[in-house]
Amino acid sequence: MSTKEKIKNEIDNLPEAFLKKVYEYIYSIKTVNSKRLPVRTFHLKGQYDKINIRQKAYEQSFD
Repeated sequence: MSTKEKIKNEIDNLPEAFLKKVYEYIYSIKTVNSKRLPVRTFHLKGQYDKINIRQKAYEQSFD
């Protein structure tokens, strides 16, 4: 028996008074994971638009 089936069986055995609390708890867990927005980039038509900044910083720190 999988964990999901065990949880379903336990919920089926709960009294009606606790079902609302269980639903609210499960709903609060689901809504915590929000979608991350992508990082916006800017093209300023300058010298740093087409270079790998991480690589450049790593090279300069060991010179």
